[in-house]
Amino acid sequence: MHLESLRIFRDLIETGSFSRAAELNYLTQSAVSQQLQQLERSVGRPLLERGGRRLKLTPAGRAFYGAAKRIVSSYEEVTARIHSESPEAARRLRIAAIYSVGTYVLQGYLKGFLKRHPDVKVEVEYQKASRICGDLLRGRADLCLMAYPVKRRDLQVIPIHDEELVLILPRSHALAGRGSMALADLAGQDFIAFDRGTPTRKALDKVLRRAGVRPRVRMELDNIETIKNAVSTGMGVAIVPAATVAAEAKAGSLCVRRFSGQKLSRPLGCLVRKIRRGDRTVKAFLKHLSAGQAGAS
Repeated sequence: MHLESLRIFRDLIETGSFSRAAELNYLTQSAVSQQLQQLERSVGRPLLERGGRRLKLTPAGRAFYGAAKRIVSSYEEVTARIHSESPEAARRLRIAAIYSVGTYVLQGYLKGFLKRHPDVKVEVEYQKASRICGDLLRGRADLCLMAYPVKRRDLQVIPIHDEELVLILPRSHALAGRGSMALADLAGQDFIAFDRGTPTRKALDKVLRRAGVRPRVRMELDNIETIKNAVSTGMGVAIVPAATVAAEAKAGSLCVRRFSGQKLSRPLGCLVRKIRRGDRTVKAFLKHLSAGQAGAS
């Protein structure tokens, strides 16, 4: 029985989902199922009740989950403390971020932060939203930045700001001549969407459903740059964060329109493990972030 098996079991119970546990641990769902079966063979008792749609622990499973959680948490706390006390850690900041936030939002904050802390080495890794928390919980990152930050007992959320969402169209589009747009204008339009599983896509789907609007989703893409390219070549329209198309709006290469009557936005936040928030470098960056010092010098 290995620590990773205990961690996978903890994640499975806390997320209530084989797919989410698989994403957090960079595994397939079948691999998570195999880990569960191996644990059950090791303890000689079933840990989950079979047959239901929702995960339900057996009495043995409840006892095992409590023990697994304590073991994994203790290990993570010790390794985090050792890491924070090393000289290298005092001069390094590892950040995991979704691409759009890391590229178009984070850079402004880093500019001011590094002017104040020139000895700090910053490492930024771009990740899918579904995997960011996994990097943080496994100690692969000191903090992470994402849209629609998740809430967990062992994570602290530091709000950054709400980021406006805008409509982008090719310059030749029939609606490009309008000064502003309404959600109703998207009905029947060819639409370039974010991947179905991303938090931004889920939120936009809810907004459009409430407005009674059903655009024709022609493409689902996982990268803001490919979405912009698809729109610029005339394949459809898209709703994207305003910061990601500021340069295109200025150059006139894309038609960028705000929504009238309803401001669309998405919340951006920074996540940090509660056992790491006392680290000097992490603490300094969180203070800089909370002060809203993007680009400050």
